[in-house]
Amino acid sequence: MIAAALLFLQTAAVAPASLVVRHADVVKTVPAIPTVSGTYLRADLLAAALGGTAGAAPAGAYRISLGESRIEMIEGVPFVRVNSEVVPLGLPPLRSGSTFLVPYQLVTSVIPRFATGFNYDAANSELRIFSTAARRVVEAPPPAGSAVTPSTSGPTPGLSVPTRPRRSQRRLVVVDAGHGGPDPGMSGPIGGGPRIYEKHITLAVARLLAQELRSAGVDVLMTRTTDTLIALSDRGRIANRNKGDLFVSVHVNATGGRGSAAARERGYETYFLAEAKTAEASRVERMENEAVKFETGANAPKGDPLSFIINDMAQNEHLRESNDLAETIQNGMRRFHPGKDRGVQQANFAVLRGSYMPAVLVEIGFGTNPAEAAYLSDSNNQREIAQSLARSVLEYLEHYDARIGPGTR
Repeated sequence: MIAAALLFLQTAAVAPASLVVRHADVVKTVPAIPTVSGTYLRADLLAAALGGTAGAAPAGAYRISLGESRIEMIEGVPFVRVNSEVVPLGLPPLRSGSTFLVPYQLVTSVIPRFATGFNYDAANSELRIFSTAARRVVEAPPPAGSAVTPSTSGPTPGLSVPTRPRRSQRRLVVVDAGHGGPDPGMSGPIGGGPRIYEKHITLAVARLLAQELRSAGVDVLMTRTTDTLIALSDRGRIANRNKGDLFVSVHVNATGGRGSAAARERGYETYFLAEAKTAEASRVERMENEAVKFETGANAPKGDPLSFIINDMAQNEHLRESNDLAETIQNGMRRFHPGKDRGVQQANFAVLRGSYMPAVLVEIGFGTNPAEAAYLSDSNNQREIAQSLARSVLEYLEHYDARIGPGTR
């Protein structure tokens, strides 16, 4: 992983304005697209220049085919699979409208290493094709109006690329208000009292959290700002697409029963993504993951070996950081919350499953408990919770930067 990242940084530092593809006497060029994070290439133009094909693959993946080699990747995920081998990337692939962008590292180290018949000449910024074995796919001409020719003007006209400030300047925290729209989440309390719905409480706290973080100089992206439904699988994609540094999902807990004993359940807990270790964590996992029933089939996540392998590797990379963030949040809530400290937990939440960054889910209290439902409904208490979450996020980021240095993830 570290070696791949270092190789990428070395090659990205000298990435040219265009990639030269040479096969015998035939020379083609593919414009390079600079972004604030690094240099990218259009996947379709790259595949055409190499005599291959490119396009959508099952389970939301994108595929470049070069002879017998199949290179598959997913937007926002810093890994690529070449045939059966998974390779880490220094930068994740991106999508800009209908255009798929791949990091320049693909041509400097991935294709030459894993696909047959390619060699990258760093001195001349050339990807050379030296064997016809790599060109069994019939060469397809570039799309009309998009011939691969040299470019001196930077990005392709009309192509939108990310222009967020560098990490060393500002961080981006993705704030996710749980549930929304036709999915109300939990409702309570048990035994009477003013009715509350989770989707309203989470949105109120998420808005206040965003406000606190912005006041502290942190960039914030909210997955939803109104009472609308965002698919569980889309929330992580939103965070990945915008290169979030942290993902914080706000929720309200509910007991598994309906009697007086169940109504007494109260407290706060913070989860990170891992296999549930307790029956209670498994119950909360099932409850929060039920939101998928409100989604359309098009939004529902699809199983695929590539997705499973890549997702597992990308998320394991941030497992320790997610645990640290959860501990920091839990410590902050302990200072003022009237409920029970239920500790840091782990579970396989769908909303965290697709977030490739430190990510946590915070259950800020039990809406099924009459006293805690009243507490969570109070605007002053909502602000205090939001302020605590913001302080914890800032404290975590400060410690994170001290460990690994600002400007990196």
